[in-house]
Amino acid sequence: MAGKRAITVVKIIIPGLLLFFCLSAGISFAWQLPPTPLPMEALRQKLLEARGAPRDSGRWPRTITFTSHRFDYRSKSFVSRTRTLTLERRPQRIIAHAVGISEILWAICPRQNLVLFNQVAADPRFSMIAGEVEKSGRVFNSRQTELVIAARPDLVLTVTFSDASFKERLRRAGIRVVDFGAPDSLAAVLEEIAVLGRIIGEEGNAEALLTEIRQQRAKLKAAIPDTGPPPRLLFYDHGGYIPGTSSNFNSLCRLIGAVNLGAQHGIKSWRQIDNETLLKWDPEIILVTVESGLKKTLAADPLLAHARAVREKRVLEIPGVYLQANSQFILLSANLLAGIVYRGRY
Repeated sequence: MAGKRAITVVKIIIPGLLLFFCLSAGISFAWQLPPTPLPMEALRQKLLEARGAPRDSGRWPRTITFTSHRFDYRSKSFVSRTRTLTLERRPQRIIAHAVGISEILWAICPRQNLVLFNQVAADPRFSMIAGEVEKSGRVFNSRQTELVIAARPDLVLTVTFSDASFKERLRRAGIRVVDFGAPDSLAAVLEEIAVLGRIIGEEGNAEALLTEIRQQRAKLKAAIPDTGPPPRLLFYDHGGYIPGTSSNFNSLCRLIGAVNLGAQHGIKSWRQIDNETLLKWDPEIILVTVESGLKKTLAADPLLAHARAVREKRVLEIPGVYLQANSQFILLSANLLAGIVYRGRY
């Protein structure tokens, strides 16, 4: 596998060890799950399925108005626009093309109505429900347009970053495609849960999930230690890219009472910074993904050896799947991040 970097998630045990193997280098390494404010597996189960009282939400057809959040490459920030959707009848055959939407629907939609999932939702590197989706056997990839059309969906739910040609092929085949943009915060995710509940006629389940999120969020915030000034965090990705205000990482920081240095220094979404800027900002903690190998890279850089986080060995790792969460599982990510940042407090 020379020239390729392939990292496979071999096994996930919560709580326990998360084992990752870097196949290209032939090196294995383990990451130890830290104690967290709330038990990880119990919290995951609470977010995995929500069943509320059925609600009489009116007759079909119905018109639904919602806000779509999209990334604008010119302003390098997220913009919002109001969209209106009219549905003639309640969708019975639904396909999700994005991981975040798949995770939300898994919690609030009758499973028999979810006819297919994008293969990324079955990949543990990106999806919190990978095991469940894989077991369902209802998986497709974006090149399998014919498979999607043959499934006769009432509705295909996509996001901004879904393949444009895939969406166009479905529209030409007369299939209803609804694009949800890309949530850039926990607040946007909560709004999306409510909208999806109205679209599929499961408002009761959506409200039950929202209630669970609010209750668990309150418990998490109550468990955050009062350590004085909030810790100053910098999430560092390949090429020196870091997230700012319009990012789910910013929501994670707010949930655990930490400062996202990217947002503090005026970054809107994602921006590249150089090593001199990193030194100037001097974060207390630098976060990198386990899979990236950046912890060793930063430690080996002679200039960054002067950074406080590097000197004090506070370049901390987190599995990338948690930083990519774009659904109710943002709360699970925040819980884990609190265990990492406030290590030894729980």
